[in-house]
Amino acid sequence: MCFIGIDIGTSSISSVAYDLENNKIESVTITNDSTIVSKVLWEKIQSPDRIIEIVEGIMEDFISRYPNIKGIGVTGQMHGMLYLNEQGEAVSPLYTWQDGRGNRLYRDNKTYAAYLSDETGYALATGFGLVTHFYNQVNGLVPSEAKQLCTIMDYVVMKLSGRKTPLTDYSNGASIGFFDMENLRFDHVALEKAGIDLSILPELAESATCCGYSQLQIPVYSAIGDNQAAFLGSVKDIHHSIHITVGTSSQISVYSDKYIKIPELDTRPFPGGGYILVGAALCGGQAFVMLKNFFKQTLQTFLPALSEDYHFDQIKLLDAFDFYKVMTSVSYKEDTSDLPVVKTLFDGTRFAPSKRGHIDNISLSNFTPENLILGFLKGISRELYDFYQSLPENIRNGKDVIVGSGNALKRNPLLCQAFEELFGCKLSFSLYQEEAAFGACLSAAKSVGSCSHL
Repeated sequence: MCFIGIDIGTSSISSVAYDLENNKIESVTITNDSTIVSKVLWEKIQSPDRIIEIVEGIMEDFISRYPNIKGIGVTGQMHGMLYLNEQGEAVSPLYTWQDGRGNRLYRDNKTYAAYLSDETGYALATGFGLVTHFYNQVNGLVPSEAKQLCTIMDYVVMKLSGRKTPLTDYSNGASIGFFDMENLRFDHVALEKAGIDLSILPELAESATCCGYSQLQIPVYSAIGDNQAAFLGSVKDIHHSIHITVGTSSQISVYSDKYIKIPELDTRPFPGGGYILVGAALCGGQAFVMLKNFFKQTLQTFLPALSEDYHFDQIKLLDAFDFYKVMTSVSYKEDTSDLPVVKTLFDGTRFAPSKRGHIDNISLSNFTPENLILGFLKGISRELYDFYQSLPENIRNGKDVIVGSGNALKRNPLLCQAFEELFGCKLSFSLYQEEAAFGACLSAAKSVGSCSHL
């Protein structure tokens, strides 16, 4: 008996095949090459048709080798959206979570996102699907044939199951904005106040609702958010664990069985009931990439003069050089008193996009590459730790396990040490790769009662 999980990431598309009877997992990851280059830097869009092609190729391969597939679960990049026509076909690109139109100035010197937040009382940010839609509506960019909008994973579910209309679960519905977390529904009053037609909204349903069947009569279940899926696929004990994931961005998540609102954090519905409280940083591994690029650009500046004197091929040298290997092999220092203190807000925050990072505590003796590396890593970990400190004490109590995921964390032992130092406990990783795809797989398995440990 086998279940398939699919994760529609921004830069890659992953899938797992989970053989429950033999407890074996196979994972496949393919580059998401669906990005559409825009004429404007703030627009971040992808081709939904290309994404469907990649998913169909993965499914064709798995189906040919796993004849006893009992269900398909899907997850993917939250917040983004695309438009559908009456036949359920995409009539727009996917506007991803990174799309910046919500940070464009609208009126009264406010951005579109800030205006909507002030008018409705909801904390909204650029990249949220309904913020994107509001911008498009104001600027005449909604396709004339658009009847509804949905997330990319809801669209993948439609294509796999044959549905003509989108069905979104609470985790994905919440990610596009104007969502009443306590009552698990879109806030129609707030939407009408913003002038958004309610008919554009997807239908809401419980997580892991059967949406239909593939051509081979395999059940396809409603998609869940990738944050929730990664939590589900990584954490065994949801009541005592802290989940940290570091990729391009970074997040810290803890479970709460009751609804609670904390200004610095997102409260997100969790499949099966309860919530996860999430602190999301825009610069996670991206901050370390920025530092690597700085080191590389420094060499590119000075190597031409050196290569003339010493007669070596600077291009071959740079192409062959493993910057990350060197950067992750410096000696770790717990004492931060003489380290540069780095605030890694290099891309702002979700609700304060104009904020920027900075480096403090620089002295004549501590401004070295090694100390900068450690300062950046401690800054990445400190940003998530600060989110954690904003949790009420009754929620922090008993959280004694850190479970990590994301390649930027898995491949960086120094970053793991930085988190362990701050939180005062050991960091461990999931037994499985592609945690979000695995979480989607478990969600599908749970829906048919096949996974007794969930």
